[in-house]
Amino acid sequence: MIKFRDIISISISEEEELILASDCSGGIGNKEGDVVLADPETVGYYCFRVAAMECLAAGARLKAIQLLNFTSDAVWDQYCNGVKKGLSEMKQEGTPITGSTESNIGLNQSALGVTCIGIRNKKRPYPSCTNLAYALIGTPLVGIEVMKQHASIAPLALFMNCVQHPAIIDIMPVGSKGVFHELSLLLGKPLRKEDVTTSQDLDKSSGPSTSFIISYNKVEEPEVIELTNGYFHSLHLQG
Repeated sequence: MIKFRDIISISISEEEELILASDCSGGIGNKEGDVVLADPETVGYYCFRVAAMECLAAGARLKAIQLLNFTSDAVWDQYCNGVKKGLSEMKQEGTPITGSTESNIGLNQSALGVTCIGIRNKKRPYPSCTNLAYALIGTPLVGIEVMKQHASIAPLALFMNCVQHPAIIDIMPVGSKGVFHELSLLLGKPLRKEDVTTSQDLDKSSGPSTSFIISYNKVEEPEVIELTNGYFHSLHLQG
């Protein structure tokens, strides 16, 4: 097994490997003890969103989803509806959903885990480009901001379009560690704060991957800006 970014790859044949990507949510729901109040369908959608984006960013084709529901039996269907909403946006309806619910012990707060299971080819085309540029698509949001600033969140369908667009070389969802951390991973080297110029907060949590980073061919920037349609924020690197 090889761990890469936030996924694990497991070889299953000479040509293909299994990709596992997970996300979890705690204290977000409609229980009295929850820190952020949200309906379970919304929680299911955003938890699935993170795991799915990690899976797709790794070049995998989504094959199944597993839910670990620690909230209650009563919310299972709502969690599944949230996942199905995400699958519909990705045009992946019919992808099987399985999982388990903790029904013996009642918890004071909501909790959910989602694992996306995909398959990718070991040999994948990776376009070379000597004139790379970088951008953040969407806005880093966390907690109640996700509910209040929905229009600033990069749509899941847009993420799919970016994954498939030939001008985009690499793509990385931004999570709780923020843009600066993820950009450093993407570049494969440590960065200083003064190395990056942008209008966005580089350290802020992006919660359920409300934004993602892309690298792209600089000469095709007008097409990339048009594709991302108002969600585009340049990440200008010094040097």
